[in-house]
Amino acid sequence: MHWPLSRFAHARIGRERFAAAFALLALAPRVHAQQAARRALPPLELRADVIDPRSSKNGTLQVGLGVNLPLGSYVRLELDGAGGVTRRAAMDHHSGRGDALVRFLLDPFAESSWGLSIGGGMSALFAEGARTREYLVVVADVEAPRVGGIVPALQVGLGGGVRVGLVARAYRRGRR
Repeated sequence: MHWPLSRFAHARIGRERFAAAFALLALAPRVHAQQAARRALPPLELRADVIDPRSSKNGTLQVGLGVNLPLGSYVRLELDGAGGVTRRAAMDHHSGRGDALVRFLLDPFAESSWGLSIGGGMSALFAEGARTREYLVVVADVEAPRVGGIVPALQVGLGGGVRVGLVARAYRRGRR
């Protein structure tokens, strides 16, 4: 059986549909902006670093997390934090490190499967029972071909001693 609706009920249902459609249209740009923001998050990197490995009495071994912020097509700002252990005078101490490095990419659009970058910046080393040490750092990166969604890299440099880092960066299509 069909129940006839009053004119008022038809108008109310029409207004409710209009309001729902208007709300969806109003939210669509916001949802699109959130999806774009998720895609625009800077690529993360995981790393393991050894600083001053040639010394048996002093040296640092740390693992960390960082981000690479594009400062244009050819330049990346790398912000890293790491923690681990520092050996001083044959004793191990907890330590942490923060790096702010700028790298110049020689192949920013990943036209070759291997990539090279050079750069430098500042590093601060915090070790238990010692004063904070700041260092100027110079680095060179070699990025290997990607493995799935990861780009492995080797970073070598100077700053607080010889630095060697193994890095796993998130892959970005057509970019380094």
